[in-house]
Amino acid sequence: MPSILIVDDEPRFRRALRLSLVMKGYDIREAGSGSDALESMRKDTPDLILVDWLMSGMDGISLCREIRRGSQVPIIMVTSKRDGRSEAFAAGANDYLQKPFEVNELLSRIEFALKQ
Repeated sequence: MPSILIVDDEPRFRRALRLSLVMKGYDIREAGSGSDALESMRKDTPDLILVDWLMSGMDGISLCREIRRGSQVPIIMVTSKRDGRSEAFAAGANDYLQKPFEVNELLSRIEFALKQ
């Protein structure tokens, strides 16, 4: 069962995403901040990370850069930011999905990223 770390400072978004992904058989962990995500990764590296760009404290771009210093785990940037694809990819994201999105689209992107 692949593990996914959801990193987003919105608890309701994390909860809704968790429910959708658990129903598809994924093992889900959550972090409400970039620093919490890094701490979680020190304990156990997930198979994939979903990262929100717009978070207080460490934003998603900074988190991607920090993750890339020591890991090649697939990262999907999941954000409401409209104009940041190039910057996200330059920071190390493997994919970019703009909120709001269809859960089936996210699931397809997750499956593709995990096959790489």
